[in-house]
Amino acid sequence: ELLSEISDSLLSLGPKDLPKELKQQLSSVAADLAALSSPSRQPLRRRAGVPEDTSGIKTLAPRMEDPERYSMSKDTGKKSVQVAIDRTRREYKREHKAISRELRTDAAFIESERRTEREKQDNKARAKRQKNFAWLEGEAATLNQQVAQGGGLLKGGG
Repeated sequence: ELLSEISDSLLSLGPKDLPKELKQQLSSVAADLAALSSPSRQPLRRRAGVPEDTSGIKTLAPRMEDPERYSMSKDTGKKSVQVAIDRTRREYKREHKAISRELRTDAAFIESERRTEREKQDNKARAKRQKNFAWLEGEAATLNQQVAQGGGLLKGGG
């Protein structure tokens, strides 16, 4: 397959701008490559694939049940009053868990926001301190230079 493509490429070169000897060599090389390649086999191809109608999961409408007619296996053999109490207790427990879960996620979000805000304030204060410290070091360096020069500028120092 590769040899046939190479021979096709050699034959597709523009013969009008090539010298006659080069044209003859190209045609003989292309003919030799064509003789070496086996044209009996077709090139490999991808499969057609899976039909579209079977590729996805079939969606079904959810079955909605009436909560009043709901009966759990735990409730068999109980009086209707006790069944209602147990059902209400389970609903309360589910709601309580859901609210606790939402409060935890909200608390985590608020804490992350508070930390980022605090970090911004700390960075701002740190930058201010560094600026002041750099200024103070510069002043000390100037003072040391004046003392080192001696003369009538400043006296003292170590």
